[in-house]
This record gives sequence, structure tokens and C-alpha cells, in this order.
Amino acid sequence: MKNTELYRMLEIPDEVEKQLINYGKSRNVSIPNVIINKILKRDEWNAGIQELQELLEDDSDGIKILWELLNIISNYSYEEYRKRNISNDIFVATMKFCTRFLHEYHQTFQTYKFVWEQWFPRQISLNEYRIGALEYEFVDAENREIEVHIPSDADLRKRSVAQSIKDFNTFRAKHYPGWKTVKLTCNTWMLMPELKEMLGKESNIIAFQNLFEIDTVDYDATWYMKWIFPGIENIDESLPERTTLQRKMKKYLLDGKKFGVAKGHLKAEYGGNEAL
Repeated sequence: MKNTELYRMLEIPDEVEKQLINYGKSRNVSIPNVIINKILKRDEWNAGIQELQELLEDDSDGIKILWELLNIISNYSYEEYRKRNISNDIFVATMKFCTRFLHEYHQTFQTYKFVWEQWFPRQISLNEYRIGALEYEFVDAENREIEVHIPSDADLRKRSVAQSIKDFNTFRAKHYPGWKTVKLTCNTWMLMPELKEMLGKESNIIAFQNLFEIDTVDYDATWYMKWIFPGIENIDESLPERTTLQRKMKKYLLDGKKFGVAKGHLKAEYGGNEAL
């Protein structure tokens, strides 16, 4: 697939597409296969991304590394999807990861910048897929698990989430039969028990939370801030109150209470483990 075809398929913003095309025309580096191979392996992709960044040198807006990663998708990932007979719809939804974050950065900072290069290898290497509302990452580590990720644009209504889980179970039965009994887990601020005090019973977040059995809670984690208060790190009176969650979370934090992230596993009755 040509890179320009991919840009249009993923609906890359026009301004970014022009920058990508300009970089492609003036590009004067050659990425060794050893770096590409690292980016495609779970236990090496962090090192691969770091080596790629060092090779590209100055890349303040992330356009160079975005071009290189999209180039791997054009030459490797797209063909792998075809070989595995995975639908084009799933390919597009999954790879639009980069498009979503380009738009989100622009919404927060009024400029385009790609800053999620450390996460993108999951999609590029066919370890993570977006199916409907949610993303599913096959983590083939010492303890196998399928991590459920919640895109910022996810439709968290009960019907949408249920359909996503159902479609995912069909997907893994077809493409990953060896993972049939592996549990689905989720590590997110949305599973924090304190949210029940802030949000009503009709909240889609609480409905999502109720699908999981909470295993651990980490009150030292602070990365929830970038999702609830994008672009803001400090807890003070300047925190925005644009949403009900922001208003209640601001009061909660200014009262000196701690928040964090929690990890849980999908309850068996909701399709978390077909062997149970």
C-alpha cells in the first residue's frame, strides 16, 4: 500500500498529511531492519522506538517518527492483516489510533503533534485491535492476559460495550483460538471505586465498571489526570469544571483525597473467560 493511500484511509488531518508528504520527499535516512524488527516485538519495541528517535534526531512535532511508523504499517501491518484475513474495518479502526491522538493534541494545544510513538507498536505489530467501542491487547507475557483499553471516543453505553465484547470473542475464536480461556483485564481510572460516590447509577462509566471484578487499586498513580483534565498536571483551583466529572473530581482532589487507577478482570458472566 502507498503511504498516501494509508493517510487518506486513516483520515489523517490535511495539515499533518502535507507535513508527512514533505518529510517523505526530503527524507534522508534509512531505517535498519534491526530497528524495525525490534518495533515489531513486545519485549523490544521500547528499545526500537528509542533507537528510531535517536536516528531521526530533531523531531519536535513527531512528524518524522509518525511517517516512519506509518511506513511500517504500509509495508508490513497492512499485508499481515490481509494474510490473516482480518477485516479492513478492523484495520482502519485500529490504526486510527494515531489520527485520534493527533486530533486530541490539537484540541488541547491548538497545534498538531504526535506524542504516542511509544504506544503505537502495539497496533503496528498486531498485538492490539480495536473492535467496536473498545481496544483489546494480546499480552503474551509470563502471565497471559488480554488488556481492554478504552479509547477516548468510545461509546460506553451498555449496548455498545456488550456488542464490542461479543464481537471480540468471535474475533479471538477465529484468529486467536489459543487465547480462548485467557482473561480480559482492564487497568484504568474508570475502575476506581470512588467514582461510585461521584457519578450516578445511570452513569455509563459506572455501568462499565460493574462489568469488572476489581483486583488492585493504585493510589500513587497520577496518570488519570491527563484523561480527566487533558493538558493539566497540577491540582489547584485552576482545574476546569466543564463536565460533571471534572467538577466532582476537582472538589474531591482539593479536599485532599487521593485518587488513582485500578485493575480488574472482566466477570465471567459478561464473557470474560469462556472456560468458566
